Amino acid sequence: MLFFKGCEECGRYVDIDEKICPKCGFDLTLSPRVNPRCPYCEKELHIYDFFIVEINKKGQKRSRCFLGESNSYSTRMWHCPFCGKILGFSDYASG
Repeated sequence: MLFFKGCEECGRYVDIDEKICPKCGFDLTLSPRVNPRCPYCEKELHIYDFFIVEINKKGQKRSRCFLGESNSYSTRMWHCPFCGKILGFSDYASG
């Protein structure tokens, strides 16, 4: 699983850690994006905080497994990696 974000200028998907779009050269740090925070401990959250991430031989980041809880009904429980409070639940497609 890879994590992407969309370029606001050309619409191309770029890696979540990229600062400049490789297609159009748009500076992705200029957009007024707000980093999500835990409502309980007020620490900034990043999608990589919820997964074990490894770097493959080509230098690309790949998520290996989810750090929260999952059940057999394809529901994930997301919890804050810093304070442990439950942030929410989501459905996901397995496979």
